[in-house]
Amino acid sequence: MLSARRLARSICWLGLFAAPVSLASDAQEWLERMSKSATEHSFRGAFIYERTGSFSTHYVWRDQADGVMTERFLQTDGPVQEWVRRDGELICAGGTQTASSMQVNGLPLDQAHDIERWYALEVLGSTRVAARPATVLALRPRDAHRYAFEYYLDEETGLLLKSLLINERQALLERFQFATFELGGIDAAQVAPQTECVDTPSVSVELLRNSPWQPAWVPPGFAVGEQTTRLVGEGGTRLLSHVYSDGISGFTLFVEPLLDPDAADTLRAQMGPTVAVSRRLQLDDQAYLATVVGEIPPATAERIVASLLVEQGGTTQ
Repeated sequence: MLSARRLARSICWLGLFAAPVSLASDAQEWLERMSKSATEHSFRGAFIYERTGSFSTHYVWRDQADGVMTERFLQTDGPVQEWVRRDGELICAGGTQTASSMQVNGLPLDQAHDIERWYALEVLGSTRVAARPATVLALRPRDAHRYAFEYYLDEETGLLLKSLLINERQALLERFQFATFELGGIDAAQVAPQTECVDTPSVSVELLRNSPWQPAWVPPGFAVGEQTTRLVGEGGTRLLSHVYSDGISGFTLFVEPLLDPDAADTLRAQMGPTVAVSRRLQLDDQAYLATVVGEIPPATAERIVASLLVEQGGTTQ
């Protein structure tokens, strides 16, 4: 039998989600509301980001005005790091890094109406985040090619106040959570860079219409989106990238010439939810390195890379 103390703890924990589980249709409505709200509201706040037991703290300001979204991130611990984006495009990076994948209420929900094909949706109940009432939404994958999520959505606006990313063993891989949150009241000065922007090499970017690199397999529900080639570095090395998404999760396939024949031709690494798997390929007399990077299970990333084919007679090694 449970001791009185353990029973009391269990009752308190269950009380967090005391509201009855809602139908999937209610969960779908919350998901669509979340997608819509991301382009409607200005806000500011402080949040915590955790992956694999490593924490960082940040401020964010988002100004939604005249159809243009400007957002500024400032990391408040460790070396100074700052990023400013306009409509999702990085326009300034200050401090020790020149890029950031940080997303706050900017999830790729263009396919919100199809999400239920790949995730089982449930409204778990209600709680509070950053002193605001929140509804808890669970997204459980229907296959082994994506992770589970919990979204804590602001009841007033539908904005994301907290998210958890959980693997198949129920281990927490990533947490994002607001500690303070305030709607409105943003002016241009608050989203302007406060540190000197770091210069980055100029690149030429062109839409890649007909890529010679095609995976023979990608997980069901993942569709290719942006496809680009970039000339990077002093030598103008050509870097190709394909972005794939199921509307919630995503990964990117990078292909670049392998200029050093002695360089490592395989890579398997994971930090929190982000996995990187690479493989050497050969086209005519040129070696290439293909790498899949994304928030998907390692076995899925390896299968994608293993299926990578080159049109018109290319081979893999």
